[in-house]
Amino acid sequence: MYRLISEIQKTGDEDMAQTIDIKNFYEGLDRMYGRHDYGETEKYLLGSLKTAQEEMNISLIIAVSNELGGFYRAAGKVDEAKLLNDSVLKALESIGQDRNENYATALMNAANSHNSAHEYDVALGMYKKAEDLLEQLGLGRDYRMAALCNNISSLYRENGDLEEAEKMARKSILIISEIPDARLDMATSLINLGEVQTRLGKYREAEESLKTAAAIYEHDAGGMDIHYASAVAAMGALEYYRGNFEASAEQYRKALELIRRDFGKSAYYTMIENNLKMVEAEMRK
Repeated sequence: MYRLISEIQKTGDEDMAQTIDIKNFYEGLDRMYGRHDYGETEKYLLGSLKTAQEEMNISLIIAVSNELGGFYRAAGKVDEAKLLNDSVLKALESIGQDRNENYATALMNAANSHNSAHEYDVALGMYKKAEDLLEQLGLGRDYRMAALCNNISSLYRENGDLEEAEKMARKSILIISEIPDARLDMATSLINLGEVQTRLGKYREAEESLKTAAAIYEHDAGGMDIHYASAVAAMGALEYYRGNFEASAEQYRKALELIRRDFGKSAYYTMIENNLKMVEAEMRK
């Protein structure tokens, strides 16, 4: 999920004396994420949205809805995520902010939600619109373009176009490699590349990609980044395809612990739990 990176222009209807502003909201959210308490983080987001709505703080409504949509998508609550992320697009359009970086970011987040819902045509249309806008804004080598390429790669992977998925994943990594202090973004793209390589049967390459991603999360974030679980789960899938069921089960169990820590027993937790059950069934044969 990507944050709205520039200040949202205030409308004339907004009260200047507000309880919280966007900066304070993000600072509070970072503290909540640092605690890895799914329930409390959700309460913080919903409380912030309620406050913003009561105060008619349009810019804060947009920012909180954007974050809450990404939070729900990561937790597997795809329908809620779609509604929120689509509402951000409509809100930005309503105040004439549909040609800037914030709108490109919001397009990417909305597309991610539709992609998670397997609505590939809708998601791809949003991704391409974001790509065109980033190019027009001179951001063709920006970290957002790298993220966009990674997202498009993920869509192609889910849609079965693995060759195109690998190409877009490598494009993402190439852009990120030119950006200072972007190792966590690099790890995200490496997970996707590793998943594509696994599906293509390129197991050695997949192992290298996924181990590098996991090492970045462990070294740079102390294993506390919420995407660390995805790297571990992807390694579980790789070992399953290799036929190493014990190793696969071990990775899936570790992924479940991380997901429970970050999101509780979410839809993502259930999906990985089902993968583990499938591996354990293979082990009993």
